[in-house]
Amino acid sequence: MLAYILPRFWKIFLSVSFLTGTCMQPVLAAAPQAKAGDIVGYDLIKNYPQDELKAFFKQQHIPGIMLGVKHGINIYEITYLTTYADGSIVRASGMLFVPQANAEPAPTMIYNHGTEICRESIFDGTGEQSICLAFATDGYIVLCPDYIGKGLGDRSQLYLDAKTEAGASVDMLIAVSDLLPSLQIKKGEQLFVTGYSQGGHAAMATHRLLQTKYADRFPVTASSPMSGPYDIETTVYTSRRKHYDYPGYLAFMLASFYETQGGMQLMRDALVAPYDTILPKLIDGAWPMEVVDANMPDTAFKAVKSEFYLDFEQNKNSPFRQYLASNNVYDWKPDAPVQLCYCRGDEQVTYKNSLTAYETMKKNGAKHVELWQAGRKFHHVNCALFAVIYTKMFFDEFREGRPMRHGPLFKRLLLDIGKLAVKP
Repeated sequence: MLAYILPRFWKIFLSVSFLTGTCMQPVLAAAPQAKAGDIVGYDLIKNYPQDELKAFFKQQHIPGIMLGVKHGINIYEITYLTTYADGSIVRASGMLFVPQANAEPAPTMIYNHGTEICRESIFDGTGEQSICLAFATDGYIVLCPDYIGKGLGDRSQLYLDAKTEAGASVDMLIAVSDLLPSLQIKKGEQLFVTGYSQGGHAAMATHRLLQTKYADRFPVTASSPMSGPYDIETTVYTSRRKHYDYPGYLAFMLASFYETQGGMQLMRDALVAPYDTILPKLIDGAWPMEVVDANMPDTAFKAVKSEFYLDFEQNKNSPFRQYLASNNVYDWKPDAPVQLCYCRGDEQVTYKNSLTAYETMKKNGAKHVELWQAGRKFHHVNCALFAVIYTKMFFDEFREGRPMRHGPLFKRLLLDIGKLAVKP
């Protein structure tokens, strides 16, 4: 049965992973002058009674044996304040998923989503939103930040910028914690952090920030970063001469770098024609990644001028290399348990990021860090479903008072069977 259900569910899960066409851009008002973590507003955007959610899960072919419906869900769009790279206070947004039946205090989970280039953020229940639904119906309070520059937020997205990714997540946690009593939602003491791809990077950065600056207020119970580029500098440097099917990632890293250095004109000056005029128009949040990829050269660094490339290649202290290194998130010592999910066949984010993070954290003295291979053969996209299920089983064991276990044996066996029916 699972071998039949998982591939069908996966088609739904992928339905918003790669969008086509253009994206709407909202008109944004200036953020009020206040402090990071203040809530600006919230709206109930969807109410899912339990029966309706069961029907929706059935329609989407979500396997009940793995992700059953236990509670109805309310979904809110939250706007709050956070800090931009230049230190200014800006508005950010995200979605909050809460179980309707909340008699007992609920654990909180921060879910950081993967790369989404379009600015707009619309709830439709598919894609990674289905992950948030699955956790919330099982009793979790789920926060899904949009990242700065997305959704209803101000300014530009700073792609893979660890400081602002983590800051937006933690500031949303502060805002939501203040809001929950008015929603009559009881928040428990357990706090989990996860995310996939870019979200894995953001999850690692968020866990680190929570431990460093908020350990007394928001102690992390456990985290499960999934298939993230934790060692960005090495990943970009070692692949600088290689053909890569997703060259658009570099365009957004360059845009974030130059946004922190002084603006898009500097980026234009670093690009060769015709990319100096093409790329700035495509990375404004109005186009999906597949369009950006299609307008990049087959090797991403062919888009930059030779002097920029040679400095990057030959000088470890080049500004862009230093920027990438400053956004590495693997070299620290987590106190709470960390499960690093990955797939060896990942063609978008090399699994070596997870190995590097594991080895470095262990050298730093971390006692509860482990690697968990979600699938040996799976590529980046197909790895996600299994990594998410393993993550949920990992977190659930903490809820049940059995930390550092990985779920019931029969579920793990069913997953192994289900893997056989999914193509790499």
